[in-house]
Amino acid sequence: MSENTLPAPFSLVRLDSVGSTNDEARRLALSGAAADLLVVTARSQSAGRGRRGRVWVSPPGNLHCSTLIRIHNLATAAQLGFVAAVALVDAFRALVPGIPFTCKWPNDVLAEGRKCAGMLLEPEGTDWLILGIGVDVAQAPPPGELVYPACALADLGFDGTDADVLAAYCAAFFPLVECWRRLGFAPIREAWVKRARGIGDPVVVRLEGETISGVFAGLDDEGALLLDQGPQGHRRILAGDVYFPAV
Repeated sequence: MSENTLPAPFSLVRLDSVGSTNDEARRLALSGAAADLLVVTARSQSAGRGRRGRVWVSPPGNLHCSTLIRIHNLATAAQLGFVAAVALVDAFRALVPGIPFTCKWPNDVLAEGRKCAGMLLEPEGTDWLILGIGVDVAQAPPPGELVYPACALADLGFDGTDADVLAAYCAAFFPLVECWRRLGFAPIREAWVKRARGIGDPVVVRLEGETISGVFAGLDDEGALLLDQGPQGHRRILAGDVYFPAV
């Protein structure tokens, strides 16, 4: 079912259930039905996934959506994850005032230190990026299914719907993605850093083959995490899972 209920230039395809909104967005791109800022959302997903092939729990009441974004340089497309993180933080802060929402590298959003949103970016050819987002609106996954503490917006006092969250996110996302297209990553990087969790604090980073620690020194000009390892110098991290040790 298709409903154009988002403001231009967004268009919306709303489904009852789907395996994965990212897969549905890819199908639309391959069929020639793609449009810039086309959003696919579903009441529930049966095969939602997160980074590194992890299962993303997708019950009704939460937000599961994927946005098709036209790109011109695949090498910089991953920067759109930082664009989306800033937009989510700003939307959540407007919807649930007083809660310290923050960005967590590389592409999560935290509420009071607990994960409430994540995303998965997947290119389709060289012209499209599929930006999949999951927000725990009504309920968070059981603790045993997580690698990081989580919460839902409802746990924080939010009494709206997933559609309310989608509308607020899109309103925040559009000016940011236009800024990125015009001015590049620098203003997005600055905005992300201002909303980030843990810059200047000790962190543990789990990589594919090792676990390392240091101080989160910030982002470089391309969005890589800079890890200050003291006498060993700074290490540039392109992919990994970040954890904040208990003080």
